[in-house]
Amino acid sequence: MSVSETPISLLLGEGEYRASDEVASAFRVSIGAQLAAINAEFSAEQVAGLDTLKKNLRAWTVSHEQEGDIQATLTLARDIRAQFEVFVLVGIGGSDLGGRVLHDTLDDPFHNQLSKEERGGGLELYFTGDTFDPKRLVALLRLLKKRNLLTKTCVNVVSKSGKTGETISAAMILKEALQEAGVADWAKHIVATTGYEASSVLWQMNEKTPFFGMLPVPQGVGGRFSYISPVGLLPYAVTASGDPETRLRVALAGQAEAHRRFLLPANDPDNLAFRLAEWLHHAENYGRKTSLIFCNYADDSKIADWMGQLYTESIQERGFGLNIIGTRGPSGNHSLLNGILRGPREKAVLFLHWEDLGEDLVIPTGSGISGDLSAFEGLKMTQVQTASWLGTFEDYTANGLACAALKIAKRDDYHLFMVMRVLMDTVAVKGRLQLLHIGDDGQPNPPKDLTYQQDGVEGYKNRTRDNALKMR
Repeated sequence: MSVSETPISLLLGEGEYRASDEVASAFRVSIGAQLAAINAEFSAEQVAGLDTLKKNLRAWTVSHEQEGDIQATLTLARDIRAQFEVFVLVGIGGSDLGGRVLHDTLDDPFHNQLSKEERGGGLELYFTGDTFDPKRLVALLRLLKKRNLLTKTCVNVVSKSGKTGETISAAMILKEALQEAGVADWAKHIVATTGYEASSVLWQMNEKTPFFGMLPVPQGVGGRFSYISPVGLLPYAVTASGDPETRLRVALAGQAEAHRRFLLPANDPDNLAFRLAEWLHHAENYGRKTSLIFCNYADDSKIADWMGQLYTESIQERGFGLNIIGTRGPSGNHSLLNGILRGPREKAVLFLHWEDLGEDLVIPTGSGISGDLSAFEGLKMTQVQTASWLGTFEDYTANGLACAALKIAKRDDYHLFMVMRVLMDTVAVKGRLQLLHIGDDGQPNPPKDLTYQQDGVEGYKNRTRDNALKMR
C-alpha cells in the first residue's frame, strides 16, 4: 500500500513479544478472549448512546460528533480572532497539555515571532497556570506590557471545577494585570472553559460578571481525554492559519477515522488500539516490564508529556501499570539509548514514526566531509530521520528488546488527531485488561472505572491549601 492508503500502522519488533514458548502462547490466547469481550462491551456502549457514554465517563469517544460544541467553539474562536491579538491559555494537566501538543506539533515553531499576516490571521498563543513558580508568568506579563498588548489579550481559563489552585491563581494575577493596564471591563477579556454547573467557580463568576465567552468541559469527558472538546479545540482554532473551520474539519475527520477503526472487531489488523493494548499488557505481565519508553521520533516534545499524563493517571492503579519515560528521536538516543540497551531489561519501547515530516531540506553534496558522514550527502533530512529511526528500531530488535512502532503517514492535523485518539483508545482497552472497571465487590461497574479516576491527586491539593493557610 502507498502512504496515503495506510494513514497509520503498527509494527511489532521480533523481540520478547513474539516469544514462541507455550507459556507465551497461552498468555496471548487468554488476552485474545478478553479483547473480544472488551470490544463487545465498548460496541454495545456506543449503541446505547450518549447518556450511557457520559455515565461511563467515555463521552470523549464521540466528542467529534458533538456539533453544538464544535459550532460554539468556532463562533467564539472567530470572535476572539476579530477582537484580540494575543491568546493566553491558563490551565494545568489535561486542561493544558492537549492544547500544547496541538500547538507544538502543528503550528510554526516560531509562531509567536511571526506577524499576524504570516500566521494567516492566527493569534499569538501562550500557556500559563500550570505551576506556582512565577518565572514564566512574570516574563509573559513583562513581554505583553512592553509591547502594549495586555489590552489586546484574551485570557482563556480552563478548569472543569473552576477550583484548580495553580490555574485560578494565575488567572487572578492576569485579571489584576488587565486592570492595571487600563482595561475597565476585565471580564470582557476572559473566556472560561468549565463545567456547565453551579458548582464551578468560573460558572458562578460568569453569572455575576459575564465573560467574553463560555465553553463547556463536556460531561463524561475527563481532562486527559479532552483535547478534541472545546478544551483543546479553542486554542487550536484561534491559532489557525486561514479559516478555523477548515482546520477543525480536517482534524475531526482524522478523529472520526480513528473512531471507526476502534469499533472494528478486536482482531482486525486496522484496530490498532486493541493490538497495541495487547502488546502493552503482554509486555507488562508476561515480559515483566515496568517502564515504557515513549519515543516520538520527531522534534516535538509535548506529545510525550501528554502521553505521560494519559497513561500514568489512567493505568497506574492498584499497584500496577507501566511507568512512562518520554523522549524524542534522535536526540533521545544521545541520552537514554545506552541505558535502554545496557541497563536493566525492564523497559519496553514504543516509537512514533512520522513518514512525512512536512517541509523538507536537502543535505548538500560536495561538502568535502569524508568518512561515514558522506552517506548523508544529497539526501533529504526526512530520509535521514527515517534511516535513524529504522536503525534504532533494528538495533533494539537485534538486541532482543520489546519494541513497537506506530508508523504515521504524515505529521499534519488529520494524522495527529488520529494517533492521539488511537492512544486514548489503547489506554481504555488496557484499563479493561487490568480489570479497572471491576468494583471492590468483584462486579463490573463501568461508571466507576478507575481508568477515568485520579483520586491520588487529592492529597497534595488538600495539603497545599493547608500549608498556604498557615503561611498567611
